[in-house]
Amino acid sequence: MNRLYYTIAGHLLAIETPSPEDTAKLLPNFTPFQVTLPFANATPPDKSAPLMIFKGNEKPEKPDCAPTEKVCFDGVMFNIYHQDGRIWVEMEVGGVEYIMLASADKRSYKSNLSLIDPKEQFFANAFLRIAFLLAVAPYRTLKFHASVIEKGGKALIFLGESGTGKSTHTRLWLKHVPGCSLVNDDEPIVRIMDNDEILVFGAPWSGGTPCYRNVSAKPAALVLLEQHSENILTGPLGLEAYGPLFQSSALLQSDESHKHKVVSTVMDIAERVPVYRLRNRPDREAVALSESLLTENPNIL
Repeated sequence: MNRLYYTIAGHLLAIETPSPEDTAKLLPNFTPFQVTLPFANATPPDKSAPLMIFKGNEKPEKPDCAPTEKVCFDGVMFNIYHQDGRIWVEMEVGGVEYIMLASADKRSYKSNLSLIDPKEQFFANAFLRIAFLLAVAPYRTLKFHASVIEKGGKALIFLGESGTGKSTHTRLWLKHVPGCSLVNDDEPIVRIMDNDEILVFGAPWSGGTPCYRNVSAKPAALVLLEQHSENILTGPLGLEAYGPLFQSSALLQSDESHKHKVVSTVMDIAERVPVYRLRNRPDREAVALSESLLTENPNIL
C-alpha cells in the first residue's frame, strides 16, 4: 500500500491508497497541499510521522446501537456513533453505505472507500474533513465557517450566519482593494502555533467557491457581519464575541472531548485577536470600514 502526504495548516497527513495517481485525481482540491517526505515542517509528536493516517479498503463494523448524533451536510445525513473512545461516521446514499472509523487517539482512520472511484469524491472529502477536525483539535487548531481576505500578510476573518454576506463582502474587497487576495471562502483553518502566534490558513475545503490555497496570514481582526441599512463598525466586542465565534467553529457536538478542545481554542483566539461587528449594506463604503481595521486608526463608532 502506498501513501500520499499532505500538509494542512502545518499538520502532516497521510492517505494510504492502492493507487496514488487515482487518489490524487479523486482529490484535486488537495493538490496544492501535497508534499514529499522528508518534510521538515510537520507537527508533533514526531516531525517525520503523520499526525493522522487515513486508510481505505477497510470494513469497519458500526456499533449495534442508535447513533449519538445526526449531522446534515450538503443534503446528506451523517450518523455518528461513539464507543470506547472510538467514533464511527456513517452515511448511506443510493443504497450504498459509506463508513469511517476513528481510533480512540484520533490518529488512525479506516473507511470502506476504495479511494480510486471517481464517484467517491464527495464522501472522501467529507470523511477527510471530519478526520482532520478530530486529529488537530488537541493542537489548538480549528476550522471556522468564514471568508478570509489577506493584504500585506495581514488577514481579516469575516464570520456570520449563512446569508449575512461573507462571500459578498470578500468579493467586494477583490473588486475595490488593490493587492488583496482571497485565502478561503468558507472553511479556513485557524491555528495557535507552538510560539503562540495565531495564523489563518487556506484549506482543501472551501464551500461553494473553489479556493484551495496553501497559504497563511496573521489575523488582524475577526469581523462579525450583519446585514443592515447603514454601514456601522463597532468593537472590540470583548467577551460577547465568544458565543458567535464558538457557533462559527466546526465540531462534533456529541464528542465532549472534542468540544472541550474547541472551546479552549476559541477562548484563546478571542483573547488574542480583536473581534468587531460590521453592520453593512454591503457596498464600497462597507469595504472601506473593514479595510480600516488593517490600519492603526480604524473607523469605529
